[in-house]
Parts: sequence; structure tokens; C-alpha cells
Amino acid sequence: MIEVKHLFKEFNERQVLDDINIRFEPGKCSLIIGASGSGKTVLLKSLVGLYEPEKGEIWYDQNEFTCMDARQKKNFHKEMGMLFQESALFDFDTVEENVMFPMDFFTDWTYGQKLERANFCLNRVNLTGSNKLYPTQLSGGMQKRVGIARAIALNPKYLFCDEPNSGLDPTTAIVIDRLIQEITREYKITTVVNTHDMNSVMEIGDHIGFIHQGKMLWQGNSKDIMDSECNELNDFVFANNLARQLKANMSK
Repeated sequence: MIEVKHLFKEFNERQVLDDINIRFEPGKCSLIIGASGSGKTVLLKSLVGLYEPEKGEIWYDQNEFTCMDARQKKNFHKEMGMLFQESALFDFDTVEENVMFPMDFFTDWTYGQKLERANFCLNRVNLTGSNKLYPTQLSGGMQKRVGIARAIALNPKYLFCDEPNSGLDPTTAIVIDRLIQEITREYKITTVVNTHDMNSVMEIGDHIGFIHQGKMLWQGNSKDIMDSECNELNDFVFANNLARQLKANMSK
């Protein structure tokens, strides 16, 4: 479980996160949604230690992350997996080498142990036999799956996904959503997904937090969201649905 308590973050005296309180449960996909510039990316980066908040607490189970020093945080990162927006694979490394990267960085495993784990993770994301391929030889969806394999390489307790469907067609995006959901439930991972994709919200949103201008204005699940009385959330949902409809009409 991850719990955020009264979190504040500012840049150049501008309040970017304003008293954020939210809890992320294990075995569930928790989604953070909001317009560009709302603060959702800053929240995600604060959760993994890339930003230091001015005030507030971030708890990982019984461990207060915000009180750890740099060495403790680095050691704690072994418990975290990260799927980046653009996959962030190393172009000159093979698929196998990309998946092994966190093992090289955080463990003293033998090559055989790392290869066994890499093969397991690639098989889990349906990429068996892709070991010696390079990222440039893969489709966007396959690159995302390699990114997921790398994110779960150390069997993390916590998984963070930054816009996992960015740049993907709707069909492939659904595949990635369901894979993230399956892995979350299968391994009881606490998963936090940063997204503006309403398809993802409706597909895998076990718990959803809506940020608007740095404030957490609404929390609920995918069943509740359409009945919300939050005007800012309704505007966000309507705008996303309208954009998706216009895009679908233009492609006909």
C-alpha cells in the first residue's frame, strides 16, 4: 500500500501540488487523471523520489519514504518498477539486455540467473523468443511490453506507469491496459498509472484520483465517474470523450 498525506509541492513559488491525500491499494490499478499541467506527473515523480515535496508524507506500507536519505531511497527503489511514457528502451541493447538492466544495477545475480528471470518476464508479456531483437525492430506495442517486462524484472511491490498508452492505437492500448491489470492482480502489486486516456479509466480503473490545478478534487472508481457531481471532472471527461469521437470520425 502507498499512502500520500497532505502533500505540497511548488516550483518558483507556484503551488503545483496542494494538500494531496490519496491511498493506493495492492492488487489494484489506481489511476491519476487530469489535464496537462494539472500536477499528475509531479505527483508521480514525487512518489518515486524524483521530486522532494515541501510538506507532507509518502508512506510505503510501514516505511515513510519522505524521511529517507538518498542512500535509503536508492536501496528502496529495488521495490519499484517503472514503465516510462516512451518505453525508454536502450536502442543499442537487445530486448534481453534491456530487461536485464535493473538486475545489472540492483543485484549481484549470475548471468544465468538474470537470463532465467529475463526469459520469465518476456514470456509473461508474450514476447518469448524476442531476446536478441533490438527496439528498432519492434512495434510500439511490443516496445511497451518490453518496458513492462523490464519494470517487473525485480518482482516489485510497487509499479508506476507514466502514460503507458501514449502513441498507441486503441486496440494495442487495450492490450497494454489489460496486461498491466493482469500483472497487478496476479502479483498483488500496488500499481499507479498516470493517464489522460478515458478508455484506460473505464477499462482498468479500480481507483481513480482526479487532479485539477494541483488539487485532488475527486476520487472514486470507473463506475462512479459518470455520475460525478464534480464540474471540473465532468468537463474533463466530456472533453476527452468528444476528442475521441472526433478522431474516430476523421479516420473513417
